[in-house]
Amino acid sequence: MTLKSSDKRVNGPVDINWKRNLLVLWTGVFLTCASYTMVVPFLPLYLLQELGVSSSSVNIWAGTIFSVTFLGSAIMAPYWGAMADRVGQKKMAIRAGFGLAICYWLSSLAQTPYQLLAVRALTGFISGFVPASMALCSSTLPTEKLGWGMGWMQAAVASGGVIGPLIGGYVSDWFGMRFSFYVASGALALATGGVIYYVQDIVDSAARARAKRSVLDDLRLAVNNKKLLYIMGLFFLVQSCLLIIQPLLTIYVKELMGGMEGAVKASGVVFSLAGIAGIIAAPFWGKTGQKVGFAKTLFFVMVCAGLTNLCQAFVSDIWQFGLVQFIFGLFLAGAAPNINAGIVKTTDPLVRGKAFGLVTAAQQSGGVVGPLVGGFMGTFLATKYILVFTGLVLIITGLHIYFTKVRAQGDKGIW
Repeated sequence: MTLKSSDKRVNGPVDINWKRNLLVLWTGVFLTCASYTMVVPFLPLYLLQELGVSSSSVNIWAGTIFSVTFLGSAIMAPYWGAMADRVGQKKMAIRAGFGLAICYWLSSLAQTPYQLLAVRALTGFISGFVPASMALCSSTLPTEKLGWGMGWMQAAVASGGVIGPLIGGYVSDWFGMRFSFYVASGALALATGGVIYYVQDIVDSAARARAKRSVLDDLRLAVNNKKLLYIMGLFFLVQSCLLIIQPLLTIYVKELMGGMEGAVKASGVVFSLAGIAGIIAAPFWGKTGQKVGFAKTLFFVMVCAGLTNLCQAFVSDIWQFGLVQFIFGLFLAGAAPNINAGIVKTTDPLVRGKAFGLVTAAQQSGGVVGPLVGGFMGTFLATKYILVFTGLVLIITGLHIYFTKVRAQGDKGIW
């Protein structure tokens, strides 16, 4: 393959083909997210049909198995991020990719819910492919392409989230639920192989030798970065707001439709609409952040997403709800690429793995807290008011970004 000079980014002794890196890492992140959503939404059915769990206890088992993966990931993400700065982002992506492929294969062999719980716990401890890929991509993108590239990486996450359940549903229907785990395992192995053969890392061995300190010392330095802590808080809040409604969505759709008939399918369509919106909008918002300022763009999308969510108070049927969710997804899709760009702007490349690891831990913690808060609030409030609550939280957060970042730092609104 002959490369143009513009296809390379010069980094010390290594000329990085950033376009190839972006393409391969995009594909890897897409396959990883599709593998996750191919099987995880169907775990309750897997417990009922394949592992013999009773209908009276399936919700407890499903909730525990969901949570243990998020918990393990939140605990280990900072450590794996710190290790990435010592041995290289590429090696950590390979470790996570092959580890996850093995875990999905083991999940297909589980015969009891206890075995599946153990495998899902191991999955959480091993995970880290997506943050390693994000860090590696951000380190090799040219500065003028940072927002655009991170927008496309976020689109890979959204695309996998949309396509995964569709593939998983058909595969499970045609070949059985255990076969879905085999397909997910194969997809992860394929993604990891692409990283091995086609992705280049950025930091040379001499730079890594200069960066070597104890992992705890490195994490302590990262935690003392106030800007990074702010970004962690933003990711925690966005993830929590996204997942607060998840345990209640099917029930809310049932209320709008006047019964359970078709509610599950309609709920899946609504989730897909938000994901499709993310695919469409994330690259655009990333490019916009590059032009007008990442913090300024983040302020705008957070406030608009919040205002859109306030419209839930006036929704009266499923079509209106789907439209509002799609518009909500169009705006909130701009959050992740601009927050990720903030990580790049506020951290040194030699400690970027730790930064993405800590941010992932915050995001995974939001994945644990959000559904719990939503379930608790759902016992006291109607679902539409919980949606209004999340809208207010997003608006307040957007205004805080404006007054502390945009106004404080001028027209550019950089981090």
